[in-house]
Amino acid sequence: MKTTIIGAGNTGLAMAAHLAFAGNEVFIYDNDRETINLLQETKSIRCSGALQGNATIKNASTDITPAVEDTDLVIIMTPAFAHKELAILLGQTLKKEVPIILSPGRTCGALEFEHYFALHNNSIKPLIAETQTVIHTARRYTANSVYVIAIKDSVYLASLEAGHSQDILSQLPDVISSHFSPAKSIVQTSIGNTGMVLHCAPLLLNSGWTENPEIGFRHYYDGISPRIAKFIEKIDHERIQVSKAMDCEVISTYDWLNRSYHSEGENLYERIQDTPAYEAIDAPNTLDHRYIYEDVPYGLVPLEALGKLHGIDMKYTTLIIDLASALMDLNFREQGRNLCTFDLQKLSPNS
Repeated sequence: MKTTIIGAGNTGLAMAAHLAFAGNEVFIYDNDRETINLLQETKSIRCSGALQGNATIKNASTDITPAVEDTDLVIIMTPAFAHKELAILLGQTLKKEVPIILSPGRTCGALEFEHYFALHNNSIKPLIAETQTVIHTARRYTANSVYVIAIKDSVYLASLEAGHSQDILSQLPDVISSHFSPAKSIVQTSIGNTGMVLHCAPLLLNSGWTENPEIGFRHYYDGISPRIAKFIEKIDHERIQVSKAMDCEVISTYDWLNRSYHSEGENLYERIQDTPAYEAIDAPNTLDHRYIYEDVPYGLVPLEALGKLHGIDMKYTTLIIDLASALMDLNFREQGRNLCTFDLQKLSPNS
């Protein structure tokens, strides 16, 4: 089947290679000309780690039109801050009702995507879904080479339309469908977003190390100390309280590590230390990183908004949003998914 991968970053390359190895016709779209030029020239992705060898792709382009022409599936692998622009672009371009999967959606990604897609295309209604996280833990070396550190198990996938998650899973190539599980609702994927727990606070609380060019450290193994692990568990607790208020309780980050990576340990810190995939992941060397620019406005901001809507004390989530906004001199609540324009009824498990 023809699959369009949007985004040629770490996980976009990993997903494209994984599908291509299984014989799927893969077309990559990205707006970075230098990246696309090399992929067009070689039509291959060099893989190491959990995937090995050279994967042959059909083509790559900075033009969305050939990328989605006669496609059977669209998987969006970009950071969440690109979702709105891509919803508009696909709304103007897509002519065929095919599944569109945001991998991941972060918090309320499918909800935002449907809103902006419909504003620019009311003639078709594709099934729109999001995943709780990516299935590949990967790092891109060059524009056409990627190191796949691990491939996760049982990652939740949810359709925005209640009851259609299994339908979308059945339309995915077998090689990746086995790594997903159907969610009860998008509450399990949106509020189940553990990236906002594991990324934001640890990076902000290590900002001195991060901005010191003489120091390098690993984000998870070194940056999440026992004390920081206890602190982010407080944010995690608020996240779980929000899901309970929405009648679809999500699992803790502690349990998620066991589900995705089979990590063991008596507490969150020990399970992070027992996750071999994290050993190879260095911390960013700048605060100008998606751990802040994606996970705060597209993770913590909508989480806080939903929590306040349900009368939940979100003080630890609020603290990190305030800290990020102050350090980066930005209003993340204003620029992020503050949920002011969306139909929140879609978030109900029974809608």
